[in-house]
Parts: sequence; structure tokens; C-alpha cells
Amino acid sequence: MNPTQLLLQSCEAVRRPAFATARRWTDHDPAAHRHAVELDATVRVSGGELRAQVCRIHSLSLGGAFVELHWLPIGTLLNVTFGLPSVSERLSLDAVVSRCTSGGVSVLFDSPRAWELWVLWRFLMSLEDDADLEPTMRIVIADQPGAEP
Repeated sequence: MNPTQLLLQSCEAVRRPAFATARRWTDHDPAAHRHAVELDATVRVSGGELRAQVCRIHSLSLGGAFVELHWLPIGTLLNVTFGLPSVSERLSLDAVVSRCTSGGVSVLFDSPRAWELWVLWRFLMSLEDDADLEPTMRIVIADQPGAEP
């Protein structure tokens, strides 16, 4: 298969519904939006020989990131490893290149684990000034039956 066919095949892989999320992000969900960050990262590109390079993450969300890298074909599989100020160990997330620009590549995280999503969510929520870091809150709808006032 020649490089053009590989590129077209990788573009088709990104358009498949497997990469689409079932949940539609809303405007009032601060963790759904990309947040401007400056984080050091290491990217390992999958392929014939494993190449690792140091780079910077300029924006981050629960679903992906914008990484300062040279041009990579859409659909390229890679691993992004980075640290967050609130966590002692580094996160290592598999990702797929979804868009390329002259300044870097946008990647979508591919099947992050629950712990990684929780850590990302806590970090992104901490960037919001008025964020409530509790995922749930207690709401009293009515008094219990039989309770005396």
C-alpha cells in the first residue's frame, strides 16, 4: 500500500463512529472545553520504530489536547505522557491525531481509564475560578414522611 492510500485509510478511520462520543458536550460544562495550559510532555509515535520526542501541551480537555509537534498524518497513533501539578505520577494516554496545523497537532484521547479521566477532570475544574469540585451535591426535595417539624 502506498503512502497516499495509507493516509486516505487513516482519514476514514477517524471518521468512523467508533471515535464519536455518545454524550454531547454542553456549553455549561467547563471540563468539556479546552483549557489553555503549558505542560511539558513526551510523545511516542507508534509505527515502524518507536520515536519519542519532548514537546509542550498548549491546551487540554477531557477528550484531547493540542500538542506542539511537527506535522503528523491524521489517524496517527501516539502516546502522550505528561504530569499535572496536582498529581505525583505522570499520566500516559494513548491518542489519535485528529487535526494538523502549522503549530502542532490536535489529538483525541483513545479510551482513557477512569482514574485518568478523574485526575484530568479535577485538574480542569481547578482551573475554573468558580468551579465546584464536588461531582455531586445533596438536594433535599421533601421532608421524610412521618417526621415531626
